Amino acid sequence: MKVIFLLILLILLKIVKSYECNCILKEYCKPLEVGERIEFIGFSFNSTGNYLNYDYYSVTTIAISYQSNYDIPEELVCKSHENRVRLVWSAIISNNQISNETYRNQFIDSIVETIQKENMDGVIYELDNPNDLTIENSDYFTEIIKKTYQKLKLINWNYQISAKFPFSPNIDFSYNYPEISYYSDYLVIMDYNIGSRVSNDGNYCLAGSNSPNPLIEQGVHNFTSMGIPGERLVLTYPWFGLDFICFNGNLSSVDCLVTKSENVSCNDINSISNQISYGEILKILNDDNIINGGINWNSQSKSVFFNYYDKQGILHQIHFDNPKSLFIKVFLTKRLKAKGIAAQSMDNLDFNDLVNSYNMFDTMAYFFM
Repeated sequence: MKVIFLLILLILLKIVKSYECNCILKEYCKPLEVGERIEFIGFSFNSTGNYLNYDYYSVTTIAISYQSNYDIPEELVCKSHENRVRLVWSAIISNNQISNETYRNQFIDSIVETIQKENMDGVIYELDNPNDLTIENSDYFTEIIKKTYQKLKLINWNYQISAKFPFSPNIDFSYNYPEISYYSDYLVIMDYNIGSRVSNDGNYCLAGSNSPNPLIEQGVHNFTSMGIPGERLVLTYPWFGLDFICFNGNLSSVDCLVTKSENVSCNDINSISNQISYGEILKILNDDNIINGGINWNSQSKSVFFNYYDKQGILHQIHFDNPKSLFIKVFLTKRLKAKGIAAQSMDNLDFNDLVNSYNMFDTMAYFFM
């Protein structure tokens, strides 16, 4: 019996580790114990100081995707927990290496170690190159989520585990959505980069909304029809736009034809457009040296767009979301009874322009009303 007791003690000592923490109050060094709540997740990819300007009164979780865990400022941990905001790691899983068992085990161990060492609250997984996902690799992805869930919940039930997925399950049936949902606290749905349409003659793509509301709603219905309720979904909206170069038109044109190569699909949005941050969009609109046609409303997608000429005289069309369109998305999310909303990403704001930046936070905060 004594040997068994010692073995159990060694296991517990291995699981419950103690790490250094320099927050003013030691309670800020522990995972939050806030129970079930609706979410506003803000994604962050800039570790150089933007976090000081985040609205900690509206976000409930900050998901960071920095180059390494060495980039995590301790001040961010303390400030988040002081304001009852979870801090989670947004981790990318390599689709090319996921079939390697050693890689999977080491990856899980490193995530668990990082979360404990950095006094964080959980992880949100994302698979890189998901378009190349096979059924076999999908099973490995599910395995990583399941084992991470089991390990973290054993250490502390308050840890949160989740993963990011396309706006609709019928985009990629390779994922085992029901099992992943079972081993996740919620699913993060990427309602952006949804795609454009093919022109009538089939030779061009038509520039389109980054995040059209009809497809967002259809995506949620597709999840619920397979048994995953809206209360398990967090809908992520873009704080960036899509900049298309137009083959035709002028400043007042509605349709923007985009040249595509023979092997490129109009749904491959990253191949036919460039992402542009919300902060940069506002700079273009306010730059007297850049001629633009003013903001237009797309009644079908419930989003905004405008045309402009760059300094080389080339016509562009930018589709994006602003407080007006986000307000409608927020109430769509409430109507769909989703668990929460998310912003991709908070660092797309220009914090030198605090008024317009906080308008975005304030609009998302209507979700709690």
